[in-house]
Parts: sequence; C-alpha cells; structure tokens
Amino acid sequence: MIVRDSERAIMDAIREGNTLAFQQVFNANFQALCQYGFTILRDPDEAQDIVQAMFLKLWEKRNELDIKQSVRSYLFRAVYHQCMNHLEHRSVKEKHKVYHTYEKQTETQQPEIFPLELEDNITAAINGLPEQCRLIFMMSRYDEMRYAEIADKLKISINTVENQISKALKILRLKLKEI
Repeated sequence: MIVRDSERAIMDAIREGNTLAFQQVFNANFQALCQYGFTILRDPDEAQDIVQAMFLKLWEKRNELDIKQSVRSYLFRAVYHQCMNHLEHRSVKEKHKVYHTYEKQTETQQPEIFPLELEDNITAAINGLPEQCRLIFMMSRYDEMRYAEIADKLKISINTVENQISKALKILRLKLKEI
C-alpha cells in the first residue's frame, strides 16, 4: 500500500509535535476504532480505554513513528493488537481466579492444634492400647526394633508381632481420626 502525500504530511506534522494534526487524526478515527474494538472485546468501556491508550502511546512515541501504510490501517492494526493482548490478559486473570476459587473450595478446614496438644493426644491414644499391643508398638516405633528382635525378646512369634502392630495402628487411626 502506498502512503499518500497528504497522509505523509499529517504524520510528519504529528512527528514534529503538531497537536492540531494529531487532533485531526484522533477526531477522524476515534469513533470507528472504538466500534472496531467493541467487536473484538464485547465491552464498550474496555474498547474505548484501548483506543485512548493507543492514541496516547502514538503521541508519546510520535518521534519514532514510521508508518508505511495508510494511517487508518495502521491505527486499526494497532487497536487489533492491543485488543488481542487485552483478551489474553483477561484470559490469564480468569484462569487465575478460577484456580484460586478451586483452591479455596478444596481446602479442608483444619482445627488449630498445637504441637504439645497433638503430642498429648498421641500419647493418650498409645496409652489406651491393650498392654501387649502397646508394648510391641512402643518397641517397634520408639525403640526401633525389628519384628524378629521383638519376637525374640518377648518369646512370641513374628506373626503375633505383626498382628499386634496392625491392631495398634488400626486403633490409633480411629482414635486420632478426629484430630
């Protein structure tokens, strides 16, 4: 596309800081650009914000302007790209919002329990075990003895040790479930 001399003159004037030339381009294109932005964003306020921001950026970077097509097509393309960036940003924000909503829904309300209270509850649960079951559990978990060592020391079978440990764990799970 060839840039007409009149458009080149307008862009040169804008580059030089001519506010009247800029105002002329703004007035000639603002409404059409807002309508175009609306067709992409489906929000008139966002579309208007995008167009205004694009014109502001155009004015701020006027010294760097190097438009090789018609001014109007340049402006429409700039609005298009700004709208696409805005939609992508909106999508990221929505995903973030959905993620945090999901996180809040899946959080389980844990009662606040202090470490000493937790330790007291565990100790009470262990002390509530039947005597042989408690002894075998303590030897296994606190003394870090292997099942064979426990069986040897207590003169019982390894199978009995396994059964007693299993029994202790089931009882403890039930008692500590509410914590």
